[in-house]
Amino acid sequence: GWLKSSSYRLHEVSGGGVAITMSIGRLSHGRSPLQGLVRCRKLARSFSSAEWSQYAYSTPLFRKTRREELAEKWDNLGFSIRPMNGHVRYTYADGHWDSGVFVPAPYQLMHINAGALHYGVSVFEGMKAFACKDGKIRLLNPELNAQRMQKGADALLMPQVPTDMFINGVMEAIRRNREFVPPYGNNASLYVRPLLFASGQMLGLAPLASEYTFFVTVLPAGGYFGKGSEVGVKALVSNNHDRAAPKGLGAVKAAGNYAADIAPVHSAHAEGYNTTLYLDAKERKFIEEFSVCNFVGITKDGRYVTPKSDTILQSTTNIMLQQLARDRGMIVEERPIDFEKEIGNLKEVGMCGTAAVVVKVNSITHGETTLTFDDFDVISSLRSELTAIQCGEAEDKHGWMKEVCDVVNDSIPEVFPVQPRSFAPDMVTAEAKGQVQRMGSQAMHGLERLLLEHVVANAEPGNPDKVLAAMDAFWNKTFQAQGAEKWNVRGLKIEEAVREKVQAKEGKNTPVRCLEMGTYCGYSALRIARNLPEGGKLLSVEKDELFAAIATKIIEFAGLDDKVKIWMGTVHSEIANITTRLEQEPADFVLVDHSKERYVPDLKLLEECGVVTKDTAVVGDVEVYPGDERPPKVIEEEIGRFFADRAFGLATMV
Repeated sequence: GWLKSSSYRLHEVSGGGVAITMSIGRLSHGRSPLQGLVRCRKLARSFSSAEWSQYAYSTPLFRKTRREELAEKWDNLGFSIRPMNGHVRYTYADGHWDSGVFVPAPYQLMHINAGALHYGVSVFEGMKAFACKDGKIRLLNPELNAQRMQKGADALLMPQVPTDMFINGVMEAIRRNREFVPPYGNNASLYVRPLLFASGQMLGLAPLASEYTFFVTVLPAGGYFGKGSEVGVKALVSNNHDRAAPKGLGAVKAAGNYAADIAPVHSAHAEGYNTTLYLDAKERKFIEEFSVCNFVGITKDGRYVTPKSDTILQSTTNIMLQQLARDRGMIVEERPIDFEKEIGNLKEVGMCGTAAVVVKVNSITHGETTLTFDDFDVISSLRSELTAIQCGEAEDKHGWMKEVCDVVNDSIPEVFPVQPRSFAPDMVTAEAKGQVQRMGSQAMHGLERLLLEHVVANAEPGNPDKVLAAMDAFWNKTFQAQGAEKWNVRGLKIEEAVREKVQAKEGKNTPVRCLEMGTYCGYSALRIARNLPEGGKLLSVEKDELFAAIATKIIEFAGLDDKVKIWMGTVHSEIANITTRLEQEPADFVLVDHSKERYVPDLKLLEECGVVTKDTAVVGDVEVYPGDERPPKVIEEEIGRFFADRAFGLATMV
């Protein structure tokens, strides 16, 4: 996963006159946990009296999830964290919320004295989005969650997240991760986790933090309890711990409320139970909640009952189930439930919440007594009705579902996907705002579309020289001209080798045949093709569909598409096409411009098939440019051994 992993640099500024930017090395496979590669850059800044310091922190390497990896898992996702495209983040400072940023890295940089870290000033929500039968992605009842978070913010003296900002932020997070919404027909959804917390510093409970963060993360998920919703769970009444104190924070979704259940629920697991059930802390007689879910029951005479207390967090799922029960004409009672007096009058018990939906409770153990509940028909049918509404299979009579965008259609390749409208048009990426900087090979990715737009806006159609100049200007600006001189040496070396082959074939009435392995947006293809005479051809093999598509567009714009053919694949998958398109003749020139670990295996195959001979000019590049990862030592040694007795033109050899 080395080449597919990601690393980002997070920036922080704090008090200081000389600014130091320090890059703390990457975490990587086969290396020490923290490399001792530290480079400092002194910035010439002067301030009247104060001194300022700045440091850049590198995130650990992580591998982002890809949709195709989940193709066989949609029905068995479980409830676990997977790195997505990124998350939405808003910051409150100086009395107002900003316009938000989209952050690609699952890390948060904040002060070590942040109020959330020291005093638990944090509330969160749980929500779901669904791929519906009609091909739309919809979000379930976000207004309820916005209101509940506002209640929690008031309880912890944090600024409220306005309802519109909350809903738009959630929908924007879904839109930007829409390929991870499980397809319709699977027992899964996109779980959405909004979080509000004090990211600013606090020392003591006053003064309050001056900065707060609201962000929205998403992940594809199945049931919280796996298949417990089908076979039922066993609950243990917690006799030694209380979930929340009277007149405390039990009625808001504060992070600390869940911390109180960690030890009890793990203790219950160790005894063979699936979850805990709490009674009220004052009298220890009234039913409160399960570990992370509301308690719902169906009495023997068919009433829907659920506890009411100032220390219970009101489940949005429970609210909707109650409404569906009323729609059926059922009596719904939200009231104190005396465990000893009433538990025996229940024929069905369930635990409900956003993540769990509704899970059957098979048994509840209190001390030496265990009560069992075999029925689940009524609650199960209410659950089926709710899930049918969620997936667009039943009428949404109460207007709970909010449309976000179209689902991703796997049957249609999205090389240039149509982007659904933004719900936060003023939102920018964290990279654009300078808060996050990509590192390694990922530094190049994501710039392809911007490159194409720049070329179209600044170059002249049909003029390869102008197109190359526009591309050079784009990359020099992107990387502040790092490596520009070496990159130009590389280009000149390529063109020199091609021109030598063109001159050698003058008057022989045979075409100049060129092959390129790997093309990042067509730059090298342009430098080769503009030197080819009439009848000359360049074949370019690229395994990344986006790179191939962008390269094709740029070649067309430059007016060289009659000389260049770019297609998807690898040397091994396309060797038959390569030999056919070269008319079973060897190539005059080969550019090795793909992953360095493929240099030797691919060239060996090309030699075996007669594409590369002793007369072929082969040019490769093992320089490490901005955005590149240095190849492992074993790959460098393999390349060195292979070319020890071969003529191999190197643009720049380190």
